[in-house]
Amino acid sequence: MPSIHADHHYTHDADTVWHRIRGFGDLKSWLPGVTDCSVTGTGVGATRTVSMATGGQVIEELVAYDEASRRFSYRIVAAPGVREENRFVATVSVRPVDKGCRVTWQADFDAADTPPEKLEAARQGGEQMYRFCLSHLATLLDS
Repeated sequence: MPSIHADHHYTHDADTVWHRIRGFGDLKSWLPGVTDCSVTGTGVGATRTVSMATGGQVIEELVAYDEASRRFSYRIVAAPGVREENRFVATVSVRPVDKGCRVTWQADFDAADTPPEKLEAARQGGEQMYRFCLSHLATLLDS
């Protein structure tokens, strides 16, 4: 199963960073390109509809949330270029490290019917986007 992985070290403590990103419906405050994010339901099973500046929408479902471990997982229900059978599930976690914390954002998905060259391009594009978003978060935290 292919995966996407990005992580970023922050000089801020884990609680500070976690409090900034833990809100399932709060993407607009830190994720670049998000113009709106609405949530239906609460807790695990809640869905969010994310509207992008490009005009696209992504619908995601919260599948796990652990406040104590500073970790949540979501699956993409609907998105441009992502099919339900891709079973795209991502996890974001914040853990303390020396002199700050590390945020890891990783995703696994099934792309059995995708040609290898397209799969690798999609994987690299996902990693690039995750790294950009985590770098943008660092800028917000430092301002």
